[in-house]
Amino acid sequence: ALVGASPQLTYRYLLERLSSNGYLIVATPYQLSFDHLTTCDEIIDKFERVAPMLAREYGAVPVVGVGHSCGSLLHVLITSLFPDTPRAANALMSYNNRGVGEAVPFFEELIVPLFSDRERNGSRLIKAAIEVAREKYNGQVPSDEVLLNLIKELPSPVPGQSLSALLGGNGNNGLLSPSLISIPKPLRESLTNMFTEPAFEALTNAGVTPLLLQSLDITQQIPKLIDEVEVGARDFVPTPDAMSSAARRAYRCRRTLLMQFENDSLDDSELLESYLKEAESVMKMKRPMITIDLQRK
Repeated sequence: ALVGASPQLTYRYLLERLSSNGYLIVATPYQLSFDHLTTCDEIIDKFERVAPMLAREYGAVPVVGVGHSCGSLLHVLITSLFPDTPRAANALMSYNNRGVGEAVPFFEELIVPLFSDRERNGSRLIKAAIEVAREKYNGQVPSDEVLLNLIKELPSPVPGQSLSALLGGNGNNGLLSPSLISIPKPLRESLTNMFTEPAFEALTNAGVTPLLLQSLDITQQIPKLIDEVEVGARDFVPTPDAMSSAARRAYRCRRTLLMQFENDSLDDSELLESYLKEAESVMKMKRPMITIDLQRK
């Protein structure tokens, strides 16, 4: 599910094949969350930013939703609960709709106790490390502020005293001066000229830099999810039962292709197929001539 943050990287082969067959591709990265409704809003907002420009250039074209795993679930949710986002068709691969307890092994037994304590869950340390890496991958020597933020989140060598306090965090006078973390300007310029910029140029020419930055987009979801567990997230919103009910009653896409892999224990495509057949019956009560073209492969 984490790979949805960078679909242009993780699904590159599939997207290029679709493009070579004449499809116009709009990849909409999203940050994974326990709140699927918020994630749907994020996806729709990104799509609607480019939709008017594409319409001006290509005219009115049908929109086909393509999703894998969590992406399939989000497309079902969008098609069911967001009536202002019509889909001409959906292609849904490896659809699954499981609760957190099934989707994440040992969630209650291990994940919740491990990440519920803000001071010990490592979220801030991961965020600080990602910021250092992001500046490095952008061809810069990490700024003093970013380095200081990282050092403050490292485990303290003094029992009972955080590094943030030692460095004067939260407005206190620290035992160590933040100026000790500062890289002098001449040294910073030398590091930039001798190492950072040449390495950045070489990696960029080799096409590696975009991949490194996109990998950070994937990684930065981890502290976000940790933060959600810390504040009490224990299941997805909507819950699997509510999600199934929405699909049965409100799914309105008239052409849907369900695809599943062999030996995928988390695949719920067969169950979704039954829900969409029920949705067709609901639609026929309002519009008897409407049918849903549903295929599962």
